[in-house]
Amino acid sequence: MTTSLPSPSIPSEFDDEVDDAHADLPPGHVWAYPCKLHSCPDYGKPWLLRSSFLLHLQEEDSHRTASTPAVRRTIEQEWRYTTDPYLPPRMAPDFRPRDDPDEHVWEYGFRDDIGKVIKGRGTTKQMEMHRASRRREIQERQTT
Repeated sequence: MTTSLPSPSIPSEFDDEVDDAHADLPPGHVWAYPCKLHSCPDYGKPWLLRSSFLLHLQEEDSHRTASTPAVRRTIEQEWRYTTDPYLPPRMAPDFRPRDDPDEHVWEYGFRDDIGKVIKGRGTTKQMEMHRASRRREIQERQTT
C-alpha cells in the first residue's frame, strides 16, 4: 500500500482574494501581477486581478509551459510585487520596457580604425561590442 503525501494547496484560479491575506503583503498594499516573459506580447503589463493574470498565462501561446494550475501558481508567486491599491499599477521593479533604447535592434554601420565600413544588426550594446572586437583585431594584427 502506498501512502501519498498531501499536495500543497493550490488556490482557485478564479479567487482574486486569496492573496490578500498572505503574510508577506504589507498593510494597505495589494499584489500586482506582471508578465515577465520577454517573448510575450504583453511583456511588462501588470494585472491587479490575480484571476486575469492567470487567465493570461492560460490563453497566451507564449506561456505554453504554464499548462497546470501548480505551474501557474508558481509563476504568479515569483513574478508578483506589492503596490498601493490607489495608484495605477506600475511596471515590475526589474522590468525593461520595449521602448528602452538598449532593447532596440538596429541595422548599424560604422568605420573601424583603418577606415573599413562594418555593417551589422543588433542592439546598441551589441554594436559597441562589435566595434570593440574590431579594435582588438586591428591591434592584434599591428602587434604581430
